Amino acid sequence: MTLRANNIAKLKDRTFDALIIGGGINGAVSAAALSGKGAHVALIDKRDFAGFTSQQSSNLAWGGIKYLESGDYRLVRKLCLSRNELIRSYPTRVKEIRFFATIDKGFRFSPFFLWLGTWVYWLFGNGFTKPPRFLTKARIQREEPVVDAHCAAGGFEYSDAYLHDNDSRFVFQFVRSAMDRGCIAANYVESLGARREDGLWITRARDTETGDSFDIRAKVLINAAGPFVDDHNNRTNEQTEHQHLFSKGIHLIVPQITPNRRILTFFADDGRLFFVIPMGVRTCIGTTDTRVETPDTGVTDEDRDFVLDNINKRLEQKTPLTRKDIIAERCGVRPLVVRRQASGGGERDWMQLSRKHEIDVDRANGHLSIFGGKLTDCVNVGNEVSEIAAALGIDLPHAHYRWYGEPHRSVYEEYMHQARLMDLDSYTSPESIEQLSSRLWRRYDQQAFELLAQIREDPRQAEVLIKGTDYLRCEIQLAKRQEMIVKLEDFLRRRSKIALVVPRQTIQQADGLMEACRILFGEHAQQRYDEYFGESRRVTPAQSLPESDAA
Repeated sequence: MTLRANNIAKLKDRTFDALIIGGGINGAVSAAALSGKGAHVALIDKRDFAGFTSQQSSNLAWGGIKYLESGDYRLVRKLCLSRNELIRSYPTRVKEIRFFATIDKGFRFSPFFLWLGTWVYWLFGNGFTKPPRFLTKARIQREEPVVDAHCAAGGFEYSDAYLHDNDSRFVFQFVRSAMDRGCIAANYVESLGARREDGLWITRARDTETGDSFDIRAKVLINAAGPFVDDHNNRTNEQTEHQHLFSKGIHLIVPQITPNRRILTFFADDGRLFFVIPMGVRTCIGTTDTRVETPDTGVTDEDRDFVLDNINKRLEQKTPLTRKDIIAERCGVRPLVVRRQASGGGERDWMQLSRKHEIDVDRANGHLSIFGGKLTDCVNVGNEVSEIAAALGIDLPHAHYRWYGEPHRSVYEEYMHQARLMDLDSYTSPESIEQLSSRLWRRYDQQAFELLAQIREDPRQAEVLIKGTDYLRCEIQLAKRQEMIVKLEDFLRRRSKIALVVPRQTIQQADGLMEACRILFGEHAQQRYDEYFGESRRVTPAQSLPESDAA
């Protein structure tokens, strides 16, 4: 029986302290926090974990420097401290990175004034990062020649943080942490609604893969459905103080624009911050900010042209970027929290809305609704949900347990010591033992010990399976056992970032992909392949991804 099938069976026959609806960042940290503190928790999502908004971010953990302009200093301070905590707690996954900002002549603020603002921002973060720098026009041209500085008045450089891997991988690591501490989690399980009966929430759930329906019983119900929070509250007849508005944001992944490991920052034509973000051998550019009425959106030609026009205006390139250069696209909605009576505000007010979170609590019925939020603030969400759950009567026998963060540094050092003692050079790619071992630790932390053991027993486990990526045979087998992969997209798009940095047709023809499918899906390999690509495989001999496309 697979992990998912086993967990679904357990969902049917237990009464939980809390059932969490939604496996995005808010649901994942709620599950990790409550499980780590000793509660009996269940987590379900109608899609894959991080399968909606949480897979469409900018891959940044940042303190919200733009909120200084709107005077939301308390939120900036909170987000800066949250960013610092993520950098401290996840030293291999969340890294400080420099933002290199160029300001055009005639902008509403001078570069010098904005540079002073970055010092305020730095102080709000307790000086945790490298200090800001002022950039003259000449320095911009010298240090980043790809930037068209002809119309620049100057600029500045400051620090925030980015996720070394993709956002959805980061979210799944919270889900994995929760399961390691007893949480019963299952993806592709939809809540059809819930009712309160005899002191319990009885949620009618449906396995979207099999169509099987069943009940899940829990003392407390936590609605962490992201942009669908309001929809689920309607199903359970919950009245809340807050609700969501939606802003659509898109990113385009294109060939690498600059080899420098920094984020180029501009103000787009609509006044928003506009980023050029490194993504391995690719670059992610965006974002847009378009008000929409529903979470279900897509990338339009207008969106593509907005992003391409903005980047082409600001870069010195012999050949402007066109739609043909787009390797992949990200499109999601930001769930912006507002009070119900304020939901009809004007366009200007909407543009000023922040990414803060709010948790509405129905104490009489034991129900929580988590609105808004962003990845940077995830630890605070987990801690707040734990405090509320305890106040609602949920026993947390390990209330002071630190539920987040990578294992202690000594565990990492022991792992690296074991890796150095192995003769990995004889059966891996030219990358160093340090690089390979660090990558495995970043993706799996303590589970990386298991991967080393498999490689010792069978050197073939260290072979790259999907040619042109950096995923080893033993990683695919670990994903099969422990990462609850139901569809090929779950692996290519969320457990890894292959689909974000490699063109779809190149992935389709990659040598080793079908073998990976057979490991992941067994007799259903061809079905899952066809489901993802929409056609049967046509392979010519020795096809592989170019090495420069390694994910």
